Amino acid sequence: MAGKLIAIEGTDGSGKATQAKLLVERLRKEGKEAALYDFPRYGEPSAYFVEQYLAGNYPPEMTDAYQASLFYAMDRFEASIGMREQLEEGTTLVVNRYTASNLAHQGGKIEDPTERQRFFAWATGLEFGYLRIPKPSKILV
Repeated sequence: MAGKLIAIEGTDGSGKATQAKLLVERLRKEGKEAALYDFPRYGEPSAYFVEQYLAGNYPPEMTDAYQASLFYAMDRFEASIGMREQLEEGTTLVVNRYTASNLAHQGGKIEDPTERQRFFAWATGLEFGYLRIPKPSKILV
């Protein structure tokens, strides 16, 4: 039986991490296999560019929505290898921030609605198509 991927999305400081942790604890109490992921995965080699970006080490003209999205996508790609294995084993994965957070944060940089829609299509195609990052079963905002 395939597991489920539940993404908890929201603004910084909105309680996502707390709710994700509580959900994993609840699932385990019910006897279900559950694992928690937090993105970005600070301290992991795959999050290096995200950390540099968030620290302001790249000039703004070098980090438009597309470029910044690549940093986050590669961190999720690296994690997706283990995530897919867990999902195949039937584990429920609870994720604190996932792809929708990237769409919101980076899409907010794009003023033109048509260009923003193009960005959304590109980013979802990159992550779920080209990189084959697991799609969420549910997204909670």
